[in-house]
Amino acid sequence: MRIHTMAIQFPVLVALFSSGCAVISVESSALKDTPLEVGAEKQLFIDRRFISSSHNVNLHMNHAEKIGMIIKGTQTPYLDYPSMVLNVFEDNGTYKLYYGSHTGGGHTLAYAESSDAINWKRPNLGLIELAGSTDNNMIFLGEYALFAYVFKDPHESDPAKRYKAFWPKWTPGKPFNPAHDGIYAYYSSDGIQFIEAGQVLPKFPDNPPIVHWDKRIGKYVIYTRVRDLSVENTRKIGRIETDDCLAPWPYNSRNDSGWLLSTRHISTVLEADNHVAPHSDYYYNSATIYPYAADVYLMFLTPFRHFAPSRQPEFYKHVKTREDFGLIEIQLASSRDGINWNRPFYEPYIHTGTTREWDRWLITSGPNVIRRGNYIYHYYWSTSRTHDSALLRPEYYYDDDPNLPDDPAGNLFVARQRLDGFVSVDAPIQGGWVLTPPLVFTGSCLRLNIDTGALGTAFIELRDADNNAISGYTLDACEEIGGNFVDVRVRWKGKHDLSDLAGKTVRIYIKMRAAKLYAFQFANE
Repeated sequence: MRIHTMAIQFPVLVALFSSGCAVISVESSALKDTPLEVGAEKQLFIDRRFISSSHNVNLHMNHAEKIGMIIKGTQTPYLDYPSMVLNVFEDNGTYKLYYGSHTGGGHTLAYAESSDAINWKRPNLGLIELAGSTDNNMIFLGEYALFAYVFKDPHESDPAKRYKAFWPKWTPGKPFNPAHDGIYAYYSSDGIQFIEAGQVLPKFPDNPPIVHWDKRIGKYVIYTRVRDLSVENTRKIGRIETDDCLAPWPYNSRNDSGWLLSTRHISTVLEADNHVAPHSDYYYNSATIYPYAADVYLMFLTPFRHFAPSRQPEFYKHVKTREDFGLIEIQLASSRDGINWNRPFYEPYIHTGTTREWDRWLITSGPNVIRRGNYIYHYYWSTSRTHDSALLRPEYYYDDDPNLPDDPAGNLFVARQRLDGFVSVDAPIQGGWVLTPPLVFTGSCLRLNIDTGALGTAFIELRDADNNAISGYTLDACEEIGGNFVDVRVRWKGKHDLSDLAGKTVRIYIKMRAAKLYAFQFANE
């Protein structure tokens, strides 16, 4: 695994374990560090940015909780097998889901909607004829429509272009022609009927381009697959910045050759490493700009472990072809700038199912998340087979039981995570503590996302730049925090107004036991 160096670092010693915990040592950074400006925005403990020193705590990844299937592949009244490409977002109270689908007429972009983000319906759009009828939820029909990505652009001022879509075009059976093949952009006023804007990249990524407006840098950013055919770990993650995502995207065309988008054309920001995950690469990136906290970029990665006859001889006894078979799961990566990515955890973020479940062996996540109250919802796709539609073993074909996976049909699922709950600083029952680097804030009270359960506790002390406790905000004065809180105010003998400290340099010292700390915020009240 190549991990790019974080733009802001603190010298903290960390040991990595396969259990999903990063154990933080007591090594402390210099007390005179330049203060971090945190304003009044929420800050997450997705990495060690806000850990200057600590004792007896772990940085821990928290798994998403599976809820169940939301859209099942169907053959009636027309074929609709969702593919692994999807996106979901909230739009004026309606949740909209776009997904690629295998249909009887070819590959399509399909649409579903929901009022609660859990129960989805496939409305009749009347745009495409399938099985002799236009009574279906399909938006676009084309060989590579299942690679389409749709998003609502928060930066767009033209109502006619509020929704944008991107997908590859290529005439099947013909050589790739960069004059008219590649990635095309589309726009729409309603998210249903799209108008072609033109070609934006004359290369084929064999992957959906995921496009975001990044307000932090004032540009559109695109994440997609790049290939390096000289190595086994061929699939990597590339990134593009542009001022206009409907105009041609910048890429390096010097010494250009080949039709696949490669590491020669755009910058690579994340790639697999044989020393960490042998015989594997990254299938999709599912890059997400997390909207509920400052400077949080996430990737719901899908590592793909490749099969080979020398390693899986029993598999190849009943699978005679040499397709790209293997297993795929969902893992987590994070970043503060969308360029330099942190990978401290190498276990599944969403686990694959057992052999008698629909989401066994191959699952991929869509980008973005939906917030509902104190939870966020992830959406993911699965098939009951390995990549390229082979069963792991013949005995796992349950064609005689309709309640068990029996074919390569795709289905869509939902999983749930606590708000801000991806990673936490965990203290055992014996207790531990965390000290932040120097901070400058603009809010008026300190709020935490923290879970101590029934037996745990937390106490907070505010310190100055020289690490001295500030009078009135000491541990002795802090009122005990005990319980499970997504948003709890910190009080010192009844006082919570911190306006007198706004604009000054402070540190937060958190002493806790049997607790999980997710986030803090100097909020305005």
